[in-house]
Amino acid sequence: MLATTHAGFATALYLGGAAVFEYQTDPVSWGLAMLFSLMPDIDLPVSKVGRPLFFISVPLEKRFGHRTITHSFIGVAILAALASPLYFTYPLCFWAVVGGYWSHLQIDMANIRGVDLFWPSPIRVVMPGKIKYRLEVGSKAEMIVLCSMLVFCVGLYPMSSLGLRGGLHQILKDFEISYDEYVEVQGLNWHTLELKAIDNLTLEHIECNCPILGAWQNGLIIEYNGKARSVGKSQMHHNLYPVDAVLIKGEPLRVISQRVDMKGRSLRWLVDNLKANHGYYLLGELFVDADKVVNVSQIETYHPVIWGGNTVKLHYAKAVDLREYLNLMAIRGEVVVQFWLRPGDAGVELSFGGSGKEVVVPGVLDGMF
Repeated sequence: MLATTHAGFATALYLGGAAVFEYQTDPVSWGLAMLFSLMPDIDLPVSKVGRPLFFISVPLEKRFGHRTITHSFIGVAILAALASPLYFTYPLCFWAVVGGYWSHLQIDMANIRGVDLFWPSPIRVVMPGKIKYRLEVGSKAEMIVLCSMLVFCVGLYPMSSLGLRGGLHQILKDFEISYDEYVEVQGLNWHTLELKAIDNLTLEHIECNCPILGAWQNGLIIEYNGKARSVGKSQMHHNLYPVDAVLIKGEPLRVISQRVDMKGRSLRWLVDNLKANHGYYLLGELFVDADKVVNVSQIETYHPVIWGGNTVKLHYAKAVDLREYLNLMAIRGEVVVQFWLRPGDAGVELSFGGSGKEVVVPGVLDGMF
């Protein structure tokens, strides 16, 4: 095959691998895949790599001939051994080298002669079996295959950055795919949900790009119009029923958490005395006096504050969500104050004005951004 055909086929395999296995492509590994797709022809002095490396190609051709040792499993094994240090430092580059080399052998099987894949055995590997369907070097058929591969690579390039699931996600806009992808990577980056949904209570149709706070009951918690809402397929557990949903990855996320013992303290104490230089979410479970009456009318299926008579559960609650519960006194329990930071944000400083006690979180973020 021509050098351009080998480079094109290596590119197709490289981008296809990125789409299926979801590794990040980069120019270095891509270039290595294309370069080493030419390397098996080092046993041919007139080839693209044989000319500059004539001191290797000439002896190889005289001793073994063309498409023998360099086109066999032995050649692949030798290359893998030589490139093995890359596996421990830059594994993607290692697989690009080995994969590029293998791509040459694979497409040469479609050549009329085939390759001696099991050299020194005389068994020759060809694909397809019938000679009339194989390609002659430089023929019109090879040019058609090359042009088809180039068109295929152009279409495959955007899929390689999204991944196969990501590409299907963009096409299908399926909420289950969004949920599964988020659960796998939550806490690493900011994520936004491009959402079309129906409010289960009012039947209002909603379209938004909403920040995702977390996962809950096989659904997602998003922030919509400043309030935490749940999105999912269950009308029993979720506020919004998803019609279309696409997960959008954002900036790196750093979560800083601080635990606060609430024994003998009220939520009003927490809200009044909590001073911080960042916005925050509250999570936790408090055990309270079961005889205390709280005047709440919670008809929505999900709320960031859930009162169960003798317990109050906080799930991504803000201070504004606590107004009906401020006078509840905790018998025991704790609240986690959670800060979500973007790259470049200042360090977290947390203090409680009522106690005169200050909790500063220096060093935790030093050098992180």
